[in-house]
Amino acid sequence: MYHLFEEPLSSEVLDEWVDLAGEYSLVKGYTDFGDLFLINPKSNEVAILFTMENTIEPMGFTDWQRFVDRVLLNPGFQEDVMDFAFRDKVRAHCGELGEEEVYIATPYPFIGGSGAPDTYKKGNVWVYLAISSQTWAKI
Repeated sequence: MYHLFEEPLSSEVLDEWVDLAGEYSLVKGYTDFGDLFLINPKSNEVAILFTMENTIEPMGFTDWQRFVDRVLLNPGFQEDVMDFAFRDKVRAHCGELGEEEVYIATPYPFIGGSGAPDTYKKGNVWVYLAISSQTWAKI
């Protein structure tokens, strides 16, 4: 469900998401669907960049472990935001994710895809981030 890095990655991996990310220039991890956990290095504030919605949501936490404990491990967040039932349907269709893979709707819902579980495929997270950011930049 979450893929977290011991040490945050630089904004170089964000491709064109760097504009939306703004001051949240450190990448701490990503979800099975390619949403990003970002950190502002000046304030340590955590934000989530939702790639399918092209939005960033500051979370109000300046302590990463507190964010993990209060948000990522919170069953309400996991069910409401991560939608386990949906993820399980996608996983049943695509199989388990490999190293640096995410589930990708094909075509993306923001360009007309249905987003149904059977439209998902597995792909490399970094390729997905590059292509999705460039697609959003063009629409």
